[in-house]
Amino acid sequence: MSDSAKLNLVKRIAKKGSQLALTGIYHQFPNTSKFQVRQLYLEKRWGFLGSHIEKLIKYQGELMLEEPIWLVHQLATILDSLKIPYYVSGSVASSLQGEVRFTEDLDLAIEIESEQVQLLIDALSQDFYISEVAVYQAIEGVTNSFNVIHLQTTEKAAIFISRKTNFDLSKMSRRQLYISDDPAQAFYVCSPEDTILQKLIWFKMTESQSQKQWRDILGVFKLQRDRLNWSYLGLWSKTLGVKENILKAMKESGLTRSLLD
Repeated sequence: MSDSAKLNLVKRIAKKGSQLALTGIYHQFPNTSKFQVRQLYLEKRWGFLGSHIEKLIKYQGELMLEEPIWLVHQLATILDSLKIPYYVSGSVASSLQGEVRFTEDLDLAIEIESEQVQLLIDALSQDFYISEVAVYQAIEGVTNSFNVIHLQTTEKAAIFISRKTNFDLSKMSRRQLYISDDPAQAFYVCSPEDTILQKLIWFKMTESQSQKQWRDILGVFKLQRDRLNWSYLGLWSKTLGVKENILKAMKESGLTRSLLD
């Protein structure tokens, strides 16, 4: 598939999930008000988080259904205006680079300076729920990310803060521009190699229990196999302590371990 076709497929699958959730609510509660529908939709999508955020609950606008790629464009516009480097990571990135699957939220990594933090909070505050406390906890290293939720669509992004480690700096320097039919809608995505490595790290953190992460890894290997930088994968898989799993993933993807040597 072309990049544009793949992008449109990711968008369709993601939006279908939102449509099914809303349809289920209307079937279960046919006589409920628009306000109540919004609350039920928030709870269905984001559980405890969605049902306890006052700004989201009190929002009076119409509910608009969207998907993570739409949210990428909204956030990329703001980040670009503030000159904050970013890239899309996680399951949105692996869906664009490998096997497409449904994913509810968006992962973004940013490299932000201290003087840009309040500017980012201010820029997001009008159209998004954002917790200033959560942002500063992520900046200070208490957590590794903070959430933003678009008020009208309830689309959510987890924004991860670069710690400027060698691996973080490498990932940001190797990000790639994903261009579809409209060049004005291009956005930055984690490189396929770094998508694989990051997901191997997450897989290891879950003690090899996340089959979604594993399937994402295999999908990127299978679709990107002829375009991957094997020297880079070999170096970083050893440095990050994931070489055993990367060899296992390569074997399951029909690739020979000699590519990594």
